[in-house]
Amino acid sequence: MKKLVVSCMLMLMGTALMAQSPAYRTCGTEEMWEQAVKADPSAALRRLAIHDPNGLRKLPGTKVVSPTGVVQYKIPVVFHVMHTYGSENISKAQIQDAVNSLNLSFQKLNPDTGDVIPLFQPIFGNAEIGFELANIDPSGNCTDGITRTYTELTNIASDNVKALIDWPCEQYLNIWVVKNIASGAAGYAYYPGIGSNIDGIVMRNDYTGSFGTANSSNYTERSLSHEVGHWLNLPHTWGSSNTPGLASNCNIDDGIFDTPNTIGVGNFTCNTAQSTCGFIDNVQNYMDYASCHKMFTQGQVDEMHLALQTNAGGRDNLVSISNLIATGTEDGHVVAPCSPVADFTSKDIYICAGSTVSFNDASWNGDINSRTWTFQGGSPATDTAAVVTVQYNVPGVYDVQLSVSNAQGSDALTRTALVHVLPTPGTNVIPYTESFETITVPGNEWEVINENNNNAWSVVSTAAATGTKSMRLVNQAGNGSGSIDQLITPTFDLSNVTGTQFSFKVAFATKNANDSSELHVYFSNNCGNSWSQRYVKAGTTLATAPSTTGSFVPTSSQWRTETINLSSSTFSGKPSVRARFEFVNYVGNNIYIDDINIGGNVVGINEQLADEFNFRAFPNPSKGDIAVSFTTSKTDAVKLQVYDITGRLVDDAVNTTANAGDHQYVIDANNKNGIYLLKITIGDKEFQNRISFVK
Repeated sequence: MKKLVVSCMLMLMGTALMAQSPAYRTCGTEEMWEQAVKADPSAALRRLAIHDPNGLRKLPGTKVVSPTGVVQYKIPVVFHVMHTYGSENISKAQIQDAVNSLNLSFQKLNPDTGDVIPLFQPIFGNAEIGFELANIDPSGNCTDGITRTYTELTNIASDNVKALIDWPCEQYLNIWVVKNIASGAAGYAYYPGIGSNIDGIVMRNDYTGSFGTANSSNYTERSLSHEVGHWLNLPHTWGSSNTPGLASNCNIDDGIFDTPNTIGVGNFTCNTAQSTCGFIDNVQNYMDYASCHKMFTQGQVDEMHLALQTNAGGRDNLVSISNLIATGTEDGHVVAPCSPVADFTSKDIYICAGSTVSFNDASWNGDINSRTWTFQGGSPATDTAAVVTVQYNVPGVYDVQLSVSNAQGSDALTRTALVHVLPTPGTNVIPYTESFETITVPGNEWEVINENNNNAWSVVSTAAATGTKSMRLVNQAGNGSGSIDQLITPTFDLSNVTGTQFSFKVAFATKNANDSSELHVYFSNNCGNSWSQRYVKAGTTLATAPSTTGSFVPTSSQWRTETINLSSSTFSGKPSVRARFEFVNYVGNNIYIDDINIGGNVVGINEQLADEFNFRAFPNPSKGDIAVSFTTSKTDAVKLQVYDITGRLVDDAVNTTANAGDHQYVIDANNKNGIYLLKITIGDKEFQNRISFVK
């Protein structure tokens, strides 16, 4: 017998095969286990308790045959699908396929078992373990063994998704299905003994099952079998090295008595004649990285059975008859249909007036016999189809409701303030500047998105690039790793603007050397319905000040101006443009934004308004002051503002109320040289004119 290796760390590889082959991803179990043990050393001791006090296995050295040859252990399973209503919200059929694949793997029923080479056929073990989707949830309600949770964390998933939903690990094997895992892995599990708050398996959706978002390759389809092997205490076949394929791996071991020492397969090939440590390697083993997973050895089977016979991680209770009854997975349980849970997109929708939105019924837990949609402010106002396209013509904020039912029951869901219909063109004209001195955010068409309900963007007087206020996001404490916070601007009318330039000032400090926090800036030309990234900086590249573990507050010299070129026709010339600041926190500190400016070349003036008010600016260009004249037909508020070509307000020249009649004001030449934009506001009407001062 060989010494148990408690922790075998595997750094994730980015290895990919040729373009025509799947770009295989590796397992992240060893890396995550090592991190967990550092945080909770008692986890390693609980895992050792599976064996005797000396850490040696209580296992025979020969094959053990079950007297029945049938399933000896059944494990209730729940899949938690973490999604943003994209393709990662995989179907029930794909999940059932993944469960079927587990049953084939752990009951030696795969059709290719005969392909295991003769050398290993004598020790080819049947784990006699079955898996079944739970039929009763922890509250005693009917379930199909699948939950669905909307969260942006699915894009950078790790243990962070487990805080959102987690069924008791002593009753269910929890499997979280996600879009992407933060480390880049295909999946990872925790060995027995881990804390109950993180016990279970995280899998990418495209490594779950063999169709839908996944492919049917051997490695992809059986990756979940690999992770369940870890969850049942099986290390990789090569032992605890950082990577497979190293010659030094011959000096370590996986602790299983009948798996040959091996360096492991590091390139996802399948050479059944491979011999790396003086023996033929068992490359067809589920716990290697070859592209031909087919078998567990009898020693691995014994190890998994031992894990299910101890209370480490509650694995023993999982398979008890009382728990099978409690979860509705005991033999003979009559599976009844469940009532549905109504669901459709929960993410705010932003569109321009006159645009359409498609709504998809994403209800789950039970088949739908009937449905009714209600679309406030939309056309149609109601519908019964699974997919509906709705047009919104009037600016406003509207609710959407979905009611669904079957013979077992009904459910209704109302998303309040879901659809935001914005006027087009936008109400904000160029040049534009905002230093957050007088506005309230959210409000004034500014939006704050705080998916994790923790710290959010807000106006503060703690620091400012100019004036006394700025926008701040507190990350030093309260915002966990992976949290995403967004700040969205109002809509701008760039229909008569060319060469648009967007600038802002930023202040940020990293918390430590590992800080890789990111600031993204996206732009939309359709009121926020879709976005295009135009800026990203991270970590020390984003930082404007030295690293600090304290709560960062910038000094006046710790601000940097960032300028984004929007001169392309994608944005310049468009009537409904918005910007979105998005901060992704990875051990970050506080970040501040101030002095947003949008400038460009305004193409002429609005001739209709100029004629309406008999507007003139003269002389223009001028070596001195410029006179501005116009005529009003009634008493109105009048503002004249001068902006430089970057969009910075340089002269708030006139702010008054003018009676009906002719008016003339002077724009003085003090501190002005070159081309400027004069914005004229009369009542609720705005237009611009280019003016020039020549020294």
